[in-house]
Amino acid sequence: MPIPAQTLSFLSAESLAPVWAGIRALLEQNGLSPTGTITAVVDDDGADRLSGLFGHTIAPGRVRLKLEDLDSTLRGSAAAAGVVAVVAEVTGFPLTDRKQVKADKEAETARVAAALDDAVNARWFTPEQTQQFLTGVRRSGILTRAGTDSALRAIAGFSYAWGELARADVFDDPDAASNPLWGLGELATAATSTAHGFDSGTVPSNLMMRALAVAFAIPVPLSGEGRRRLWEQAGVATDDVSGTAMTWGFRPPGHDRWSVMMRERAAQRLVTHLTAQELRAAGNVVFSEPGTTVFACENPQILSAAARAGVASPILCLSGQGSAAAWQILRALSESGVTVRYHGDFDWPGVLIVGRVVDAGGAPWRMGADDYESAAGAGQFEPLDGVQRPTPWDGRLAEVMVQRGIAVHEEAIVGDLLSDMARLSSDPRFSDPSPAR
Repeated sequence: MPIPAQTLSFLSAESLAPVWAGIRALLEQNGLSPTGTITAVVDDDGADRLSGLFGHTIAPGRVRLKLEDLDSTLRGSAAAAGVVAVVAEVTGFPLTDRKQVKADKEAETARVAAALDDAVNARWFTPEQTQQFLTGVRRSGILTRAGTDSALRAIAGFSYAWGELARADVFDDPDAASNPLWGLGELATAATSTAHGFDSGTVPSNLMMRALAVAFAIPVPLSGEGRRRLWEQAGVATDDVSGTAMTWGFRPPGHDRWSVMMRERAAQRLVTHLTAQELRAAGNVVFSEPGTTVFACENPQILSAAARAGVASPILCLSGQGSAAAWQILRALSESGVTVRYHGDFDWPGVLIVGRVVDAGGAPWRMGADDYESAAGAGQFEPLDGVQRPTPWDGRLAEVMVQRGIAVHEEAIVGDLLSDMARLSSDPRFSDPSPAR
């Protein structure tokens, strides 16, 4: 209930302003609890008004008021309200519980800090790198300035993208810069729901730059060129026209102009190179009906041989480590319920690619230990060298490759691969992801 106008006018006199200012400061410091004592200097008018309020004489000059007594007096007066409500009315705006504000701020800071800690998985950073990253972010103030909600959204976007990069082992791949796995816009859309989520200056981008700088042991880039190079070093293409995906036989079922064009090229038996720019222009097209099978290979010679043989099954060729456009297509196929069956070279870079394909939702195709041994016994091959990679889809494969010590490129079994493709060409609904024999 509002304080009666006459009473409010009486209490709002300028002569009592020092009293209410002191009371307000004390209340805001002690959690809005009417406890403690304030001292204020009042003139004759202020002393008269306090005397009328308390019912006994108060002399001008320095006065001491106990908030507990004042609260009780105000509640029993015509104001019929406690000291907190009266001070708010008299001074014109609500009081702030500074203790609670501080506690809330500390809780929000802790919440953001915990989210950031969770985002930096120790398996992807050494303990030293983790500490370096966290310290750098906190000292920079980028999350504090963003505010809690924006900071948490930024951390979530960073966490998703950081996980994608880490799972793909880009930090140990010297070829990542020349063979990007993502386009910047694609990665940003997946992580932040907007293609501009990792634009320079955004909080998610600032977090990524700091994390990547720590991972590659370089200073945080300050220039646009430095940021572009760091993205590319992590396998993220910052332009959308440089790399292409080589495709064969794709017949998108849609009626849009792009899908019609792709079906026409398939009918003319033409190999089609697609850029990330073209994929963006095509939009969310369906590349192939859910439940169908698309083959994927590492070497263009396999796609070329399939084209010469007139294989009807659609084929995606990574052309080595794969361009950002190729990986975008592979992920889109997997996410739409299409089975992507991938074959590559039996060497350590090839094994790394298979792992990335599996992480992107694809399935190994003739990439098991038995397949390797069968191919390795068919001729003379190059020695196996480079950094050993794990083969989680077939734990025995890495062991057998180390024992044999030879690399088997997929061209060595092109006949078997074409046979698999030809067999499935007659049954395009085939969707069994197990390796063909």
